[in-house]
Amino acid sequence: MDAPAACEIERLPEDLLMHVISLTSPADAFHATAVSGAFHAAADSDTVWSRLLPRDLPQFAKRELPRKPPSTKKGMFRRLSDEPALLPGKYVRMQLDKATGAKCFTFSASALQITQANDAHTPLIRVGSVPGYSKRGKRFSQAADIGHVNILEICAKIQRNMLSQNTTYVAYMVFKLGPRFYSFDFPFQEASFGIAGSQSTRQVCLQGYVEDGDGADVPPRKHIVPSSYHIYNHDSVPPQKNVVFPHKKADGWMEVELGEFHNEGGDGEVSISLTETTKPKSGLIVWGIVIRSKQQKKKQKEEVSNKGQ
Repeated sequence: MDAPAACEIERLPEDLLMHVISLTSPADAFHATAVSGAFHAAADSDTVWSRLLPRDLPQFAKRELPRKPPSTKKGMFRRLSDEPALLPGKYVRMQLDKATGAKCFTFSASALQITQANDAHTPLIRVGSVPGYSKRGKRFSQAADIGHVNILEICAKIQRNMLSQNTTYVAYMVFKLGPRFYSFDFPFQEASFGIAGSQSTRQVCLQGYVEDGDGADVPPRKHIVPSSYHIYNHDSVPPQKNVVFPHKKADGWMEVELGEFHNEGGDGEVSISLTETTKPKSGLIVWGIVIRSKQQKKKQKEEVSNKGQ
């Protein structure tokens, strides 16, 4: 910005600057502090951040926020975007998307509804800290260890009014395949995300993956062969263009996209599910389900792409 333009900006009334910045996004407000001294003062004001900080924040678990909360609205936004905050019960956590202010949620294994054919209890196993998902003591250190089942249904539910309005969300399941898994290749699993009557559905294949950092627009898919392959009769996996494969992280955990949902607001229950009901299967370890804003997904893809360059 040249000097004459900067001088013109300095002469704008502060209340006008605050109004304009409050109509942008949290990312723009953070960047505005570097424009000039006048912009810095306006972009740091409670007037701006009272518009950018969601007004309908959920109730948090006790002692999740400090006894003396941040003294400014911007400080509260930073607290909730820098690290997640647990909700009552401590099985679900929320974090603000720093770029958009959208409320994003993570469901631990304990918060999931896991239905098996015989209604057996799904044991939880300790997996310790999961890199990339465990932050500052807000980690979920257990995962659901799903043994031999004929019918499998995994579901997370959240009230629609807890999500940010006019925001497109993407849901993911974070999981591993155990040492003696089988039958997560074909038939494919069905995933869905949305409200009753308005759900996006897709087919996913948990027994395969693409690796983060693959530079191709369509990265090669890799199939995982179980150690028990020789004792189990597997169907061949037919080629499918529209089947979603997980991304494998460097730590061995995998993340599969379950669907997208645009929240226009209103009441009702939003569900995220993964089902497969046609043949016996075993060896799935589920850490949780994550709901992110689509803006976050785009940013993460760009970060992965930059690392590969």
